[in-house]
Amino acid sequence: MAIHGDDDTSPEEGKKPGKGFLSGLFGGSSPEEEPVEEFSVEAENPADHGTVSRVEDNDFKSGDFSAPDPDQTPARIYTRDEHDLSRKQIDRDALKALYRLHDHGYKAYLVGGAVRDLLIGKAPKDFDIATSATPQQVKKLFRNCRIIGRRFRLAHLYYGHDKILEVATFRSSGGADEVIRDGEMIRRDNVYGTPEEDARRRDLTINGLFYDIGTFSILDYVGGVTDLRQGVVRMIGDPQHSFREDPVRLLRAIRHSSRLGFRIGEETLDALIENREEILKANRARLLEEFLKDLVSGRAAAYFQQLLKLGFLELLIPDLHERLEEEGEESKWLELLEGVDAGIAAGEPIRPHQALAALIGPFVREVYEEEEVEQLKAFRDRKSAFRELTQPVLRQLKVYKKDEDRLWSAMGGLHRVSGCDSWDELPSSLQGKHWLRDSLQVLHLLQPELPGVREWLIRSRKMELEDPPELARKRRRPRRGQGKGPGRRSSHPADEGKKPSGNSSQTGDSPQGESAGTGRRRRRRRRRPRKDTPNG
Repeated sequence: MAIHGDDDTSPEEGKKPGKGFLSGLFGGSSPEEEPVEEFSVEAENPADHGTVSRVEDNDFKSGDFSAPDPDQTPARIYTRDEHDLSRKQIDRDALKALYRLHDHGYKAYLVGGAVRDLLIGKAPKDFDIATSATPQQVKKLFRNCRIIGRRFRLAHLYYGHDKILEVATFRSSGGADEVIRDGEMIRRDNVYGTPEEDARRRDLTINGLFYDIGTFSILDYVGGVTDLRQGVVRMIGDPQHSFREDPVRLLRAIRHSSRLGFRIGEETLDALIENREEILKANRARLLEEFLKDLVSGRAAAYFQQLLKLGFLELLIPDLHERLEEEGEESKWLELLEGVDAGIAAGEPIRPHQALAALIGPFVREVYEEEEVEQLKAFRDRKSAFRELTQPVLRQLKVYKKDEDRLWSAMGGLHRVSGCDSWDELPSSLQGKHWLRDSLQVLHLLQPELPGVREWLIRSRKMELEDPPELARKRRRPRRGQGKGPGRRSSHPADEGKKPSGNSSQTGDSPQGESAGTGRRRRRRRRRPRKDTPNG
């Protein structure tokens, strides 16, 4: 049953997404693929629907995998009978949001990684929307909307179970005066444009595909379908300019290459290596967020191995790079990251701060294997020993303090967990400890062969543990003298009901005098004596 309007089910609905449309994936093409019409979308106002004209160009015919000039590439529109993407594969809340925008006269496209993943048969993690509506117009249509962002204003739609849909207005090509730049880096960009301009402003060609909910068509302005068929990661436009405009794109190119198993295009790879020091200009908080996402992506080992080979690890985490230069350290480090990937693939809820222990594994293992640390009896002493050695490398990553504390607590409990005499029953001294689950997870990464650890790790996820110290609520004591003074009641219960000290001549009969008596006594100003006058 169709959710909205006419059914978009294709005659080959039973196929896996991408089976027919991308049958030429990684170098081949479908022999039964029919030629499709090519269109060029002319300059248009974001508020209207613009004009579409037919053009003649064969750059994107089936089997032609050359890299055309993105600025000269005409739009390629794949109609519903030419692709396998169906509305039934789109998140229901995202589909409703798309239709609400469409029904109110705005263009609304499913964009980015969602279209890419659906075409290659993967389940998208996020469903992002691009529209001709401005953030304020989006907010008028959705009560669950909140506008965020400085560099580029975005509308976030909030749903249950912590689901957030991102709705962005089409961005312009960046040539307007409102785009604020710092050299070649964009600091602020709230200039709206057309769908074609927005597509050419994105990072990778495989992320520049749009799904039109009004016509069930796929719009390809940048040759993304061709690169999906080839299995190539390629930047849109000039990669030199693109990496300098947003240095985080350096890491994203490597991420998609390692996650999808795609190769990086030759021109993109040359620019990536040449501009790798640009990554030092990126915001460290953004870099940390990128690292944390990749640690629990299921492809952490491949991703960080690429960072090591291409020289990014040396720039971003020099202490870790220096340690990996030692004989045998790299292979042990990759084993830890592969352990994280195996846990993610098995559906285990590994948290980013737990996976950090694998990323800095050489340092964690060094402290864990020291006999002096093992002989320490106090939990606080063992935690301090781990902090002393791992703090410098964590500071290079700019890890949040709360994640540092939880990681150090997990390390401090490693010896207590691994020293259990029997795993038949958890010792009462460990039950309820806030670091128990984290310690078991880190121990399982360090020593996956240790019997009983995995079983108790699974059990600990159902246990009620103490709150970490940073989450424990502390009752705030009122400040000294808070609530006292003229016109204020005392905040101390002991002061309630007390009569003002002193006689009525000092405090007076006014309300101000009564309230003053409950607080600190105010010093009365002495009046100057009057001068004698001739009439006195």
